[in-house]
Amino acid sequence: MRQVLAIAALATTLSACTFYSSEPLPAASDLAKEPASLPPHALSMAEVAALAVERSPDLVALRRKEQVSEAQAFSAGLLPDPQLTASLDHPTVRGVGLTNAYALGLSEDLQMLLTFPSRHSAARAQGDQARLNILWDEWQTIEKTETLFVQKTFADKKAAKLSETSKLLLDQAQRSGRALKEGNSTLDVAGSDLSAALDISSQADTASRDALANDVNLKSQLDVAPSVPITLADLGDPPTFTDSVVDSALKNVANARPDLLALQAGYHAQEENVRTAILQQFPTFTLGGTRASDATNVKTVGVSATITLPIFGNVQANIKTQRATRAQLKAEYQQRLDQTEADARRIMTEIGILKEQISRLEGRLPDFERMAAVGRKAYAEGNLAPATYVQLQTSSTARQGELFDLKAALWTDTITLAVLLALPITPVPRQPTNGGKP
Repeated sequence: MRQVLAIAALATTLSACTFYSSEPLPAASDLAKEPASLPPHALSMAEVAALAVERSPDLVALRRKEQVSEAQAFSAGLLPDPQLTASLDHPTVRGVGLTNAYALGLSEDLQMLLTFPSRHSAARAQGDQARLNILWDEWQTIEKTETLFVQKTFADKKAAKLSETSKLLLDQAQRSGRALKEGNSTLDVAGSDLSAALDISSQADTASRDALANDVNLKSQLDVAPSVPITLADLGDPPTFTDSVVDSALKNVANARPDLLALQAGYHAQEENVRTAILQQFPTFTLGGTRASDATNVKTVGVSATITLPIFGNVQANIKTQRATRAQLKAEYQQRLDQTEADARRIMTEIGILKEQISRLEGRLPDFERMAAVGRKAYAEGNLAPATYVQLQTSSTARQGELFDLKAALWTDTITLAVLLALPITPVPRQPTNGGKP
């Protein structure tokens, strides 16, 4: 029977064990390199954000990290393992009736049982905090992806406009250069045309590099190779958040934003840590039972108790540390709330300024574009001086580029505000102009 019980105990122990297996590191990039890795249609901002949450390499790594945090929290909330002790004594002299002596003991830390409810509650809160932190990471990934969507959209438009004007002015510079060689122009005119063409060309190159960087960064968020083509749908206009909407969101932000909920969970865990530290100021008891046999084969059964007396202040120092940590977490939470309101008010002011600038520029831009178009026609007919032609083209392009930058900034601020206050982002379709014609 003893052998059967020993085999059963050994089998039970082995069945609960986890065995080692190696897991080698990857040897190469695993970015998707086929166009089929993305949907074939033009992607909206919401679709791109959803793909990023699903596929972002940063989030994949953070989810692995979150699993580590959950495992640590799970471990902290387990019951303490009992301690089994065993000893065997072999007599070193010969004598009648002498035999091997042994002792078996099983003990449990009673204070660990006493503090188990608070430790278990703290572990659950730490697990919640880990999950909320990964959710906040997903929100930040959405914000980053949507911002890259906006930046790519307007960078592409700006680069296309500058490249178009650059081609026009480079053609004009070449004509001025030929006219100078033929004696039909002056050095100041040819030099001015060349300088304007090179300036616009440099701006076009910078815009193209910015557009490329945004394209690569966006594809990186989607875990696809830079060579995979991606088509973005029309962005539309950003939604408008009124002061009343912002005020209401600020009142509810502590119950909606994952990072604030994570801080609340962390604070609850620390509250339980303080409770645990206070319970630990009482003497620690370790209680157990023993069964033994001496060298004369006299068998005994006994009870053992170990008491740790907290008289040198170590427990009180731990209580002080835990309370100070709790006060620190409370201050950090209050600072996060204060910073949220300050940032929301600042962004709302910036959005108001940007809207005024966009409205003012959009009201004037048609005049610039009309004058530039008239200027191109007049110049082609020989009725406009080259210097005036160049000035009209550069001025119109500069205003158009400025408008792209302002709209990108407005969209970026709107996205930041939406994430800050846990508000939904719903782009507003652009209203058609010219009597409904596109």
